Amino acid sequence: MSFRALPQTLAIVALTVLFTVTAAQAAITRVEQNDKNIVYSGNWYSNENGANSGGTAQLTNTRGARVSITFTGTGISWIGVKDAWAGLATVYLDGTMTVVNTYGNGGYQRALFSANSLSSGPHTLSIEVTHERGPGTDGSWVWIDAFDIENGEPVPGGVSARAGRVEENNPSLVYVGRWYANTNPAHSGGYATLAMNAGSTMTINFNGTGITWLAYRDEWSGIARVYVDGLEKSTIDNYLSPAAQRVVYSLGGLPSGSHSLTIEITGTHNQSSRGSWVWLDAFDVTQ
Repeated sequence: MSFRALPQTLAIVALTVLFTVTAAQAAITRVEQNDKNIVYSGNWYSNENGANSGGTAQLTNTRGARVSITFTGTGISWIGVKDAWAGLATVYLDGTMTVVNTYGNGGYQRALFSANSLSSGPHTLSIEVTHERGPGTDGSWVWIDAFDIENGEPVPGGVSARAGRVEENNPSLVYVGRWYANTNPAHSGGYATLAMNAGSTMTINFNGTGITWLAYRDEWSGIARVYVDGLEKSTIDNYLSPAAQRVVYSLGGLPSGSHSLTIEITGTHNQSSRGSWVWLDAFDVTQ
């Protein structure tokens, strides 16, 4: 921006406005590891050390231990420890997976993962401990010290999808395991996710009376289990030849209110299929 053509007074005002906007964009809210809006599962251990933010952090090397936070804002950073005993973690931000190696010599209060230039929200960030080691490390520990939210704050209780089309990157979807992104204009919204490892799951929380799962099905597709509100409802073989976009599962007639649908990958397939991939493209929630 150039102020050469502005009178001196207007230039000062313009610079003041520019500084105010820049400062607002950089507003950071620190959320400590024990905040009530951070959800933990699995075994986590407390570490008391003055070098931690607020003096305390959480850590674990238990496979499958998880932590998640839903927030509004344009960015987030996961703050933790980088040391010689730190390991790998799978991070999901609105359905996009990143494998993070926390090994290093950076010490305490380091940004282990950051994302910026997000829409104002809401968003969901989840971290899953894999009990895996990257090159050079002597351990697989993963630390949660704090989260820095840019221009926003935590959302109490998370979010639930409402009536209408829900894409695979909606913050109401919670991914567990390894899910991979796929870009194709044939997908709803141009994107989908897929997984093949047994035990990988996706859960969508929604408000309504019914839900429909839409996905790509092909000659490399496998078998998945579907649960609604924690109860197993169906085992679905996603194999299809020729390949096509299809309604995979649909359920209506639920009591109006909050529900959940979980898709679990079995890692198996029928004799005709060449793989065990299961796709998630979108969901249609019925009011």
